[in-house]
Amino acid sequence: MGCYHLSTGEPCKGLDRLHANAACDKIELAAAFVGAVAGVRTQVGAGEAWQQMEKRLEQVTRAAANFGSRIPRIRDPRLALTVARGLDMLLCNISVGYNALELAIGDGLAALETGRRAMDLKYSNVGDYAREELGMNASTAVKKARLSLRMRDRPLLREAVRRGEISPRKAEVIASVAVGEQAQWILRAKVESVRALQKAANAPPDPDDEPLLSATCTIPEGKKPSIKEGLRWGGIVLGQRSSKAQRVEAWAQEYYGGHPVPPEDPCDHALDEVTLRENREQEIDSIKQRLELESRLWADLMAVDPLQAIEFSGEIDPFRIDAELKSLMAMRNRWDEVFGHVASIFKRCGAWDPLDFTSFAHYCEERLGMARRTVMQRVALERFLLRTPLLRQALRDGQVTYEKARLIARHMEAGHANELRPLIEMAQAMTCVDLREALTVEAEGQMCARGIFTITAPPGVFDLLRETLSMARALAGQAISLGTCLVQMAEHFVAVWKAHIKLRRTKRMGIFGRDRYRCQVAGCSRPAMHVHHIEYRSHGGSDDEENLLCLCTAHHLFGIHEERMRVTGTAPDKLVWEFGLRRSWAATAVP
Repeated sequence: MGCYHLSTGEPCKGLDRLHANAACDKIELAAAFVGAVAGVRTQVGAGEAWQQMEKRLEQVTRAAANFGSRIPRIRDPRLALTVARGLDMLLCNISVGYNALELAIGDGLAALETGRRAMDLKYSNVGDYAREELGMNASTAVKKARLSLRMRDRPLLREAVRRGEISPRKAEVIASVAVGEQAQWILRAKVESVRALQKAANAPPDPDDEPLLSATCTIPEGKKPSIKEGLRWGGIVLGQRSSKAQRVEAWAQEYYGGHPVPPEDPCDHALDEVTLRENREQEIDSIKQRLELESRLWADLMAVDPLQAIEFSGEIDPFRIDAELKSLMAMRNRWDEVFGHVASIFKRCGAWDPLDFTSFAHYCEERLGMARRTVMQRVALERFLLRTPLLRQALRDGQVTYEKARLIARHMEAGHANELRPLIEMAQAMTCVDLREALTVEAEGQMCARGIFTITAPPGVFDLLRETLSMARALAGQAISLGTCLVQMAEHFVAVWKAHIKLRRTKRMGIFGRDRYRCQVAGCSRPAMHVHHIEYRSHGGSDDEENLLCLCTAHHLFGIHEERMRVTGTAPDKLVWEFGLRRSWAATAVP
């Protein structure tokens, strides 16, 4: 494959002809990178935002297409810095195009959230809509819509984001405080780092960016029924839609609160895990601050010409909003494919280190203006796609969405499936919610059959488990495994709550169990709260099980009874849904 200079369009020596073992070839490799990306800055001219973005996308796609899946290791610090700067320049050009679409997508999602317009598209919230229709993570969509709503009252901040003068990440940090002093905060955002802005604005940590820890243990022989019963009662107490991590946390809280705290060992003066983690975070923060001062906010890195954000049309009809959002996402997906490829190369070769960043996550926030988890998820998916071209082709052809591809990749990397094609076929026939539940049930069944218990939770839950394990060992007077401790916690939880909760075998509870405590509208992630009569009792409907189904509050009150949707047929397998019954522009809206 040929390599082209973006500034001239002239062919240059391809990277596949270079050999990493010779010093001269390393110099050529570095020069190829710089030559491939240096011309991007000169190509932006006057024109519409769409034209500018298409032109930039064409340039970066042409450059990224010439790179393999990894960069040969370069030991010379000078050459490593040159290559890192070239990769940084290309990645920043991709990120500005990626971020330029964020504002319009957020505006569209905020418009759908206004007046329950998403309900006309059958969804009770924009998170479910974005996950099922756009292939976007639900929490990410909610965050975009929230930021867009905040910036409606902050026109200066919104204009700065639209022009690309500050990143959406910085706007998210200062949005809560940039009310009466927008200009001052915008000026600070242009010159200060995300870390400094978070401190100045006293912004709380984003729960979506909290790292997740995972632990796996073996359940003692014959004790698997105790774990199953504990999980079942955890669902009864916390709600059937609660996660496994929430139920295990409830076990630990009940066990820890129901037993005396063992005396501390006076000989043990070691710092606990929580203190060590806090000290480590403070140390990393001080290192970031020092690097920012030494590098003067990375002033030696080449600046990237901003791209003006594409404006949302301001449409109010939900079906037109849906069509516009899907066209924006189609363009963002093209940027996303290039971004995943280059970001994976950048992380694999550790290019952030020569650029004076403490970590790849630090580079993502400060240089790219993107959340750490967003980039890390895309890099992880890209690595899996390199090994599975079939899934990449399915993603390109629209057979699966980005969110479904993430679920499939995570399921296969955990070793819960051997063949990819059946998973793709299953994903095509299911919503994201159903696919996630099906894959989770399959994985849990496999681990349970092997006597293995896995929990993935935030660090706070593991701190509680660590303290509970220490208590259980002190009470037993000997060392016990985590699996044995979990069994004791589960048995204690069941014994306590069985005495307080009296289960009633009513028809209502039977309907909830049949429908798995889920709202039966396809794609809805909310728990079921109401039992709905398919044929109203006022119209002669019966209380038979086939005339009853479970719905969340939003779909029942605002969907069914405000006549935005209708359900007929018999439960649970022969339901017929009709949506968009209150569509106002039926003759002109985009189908």
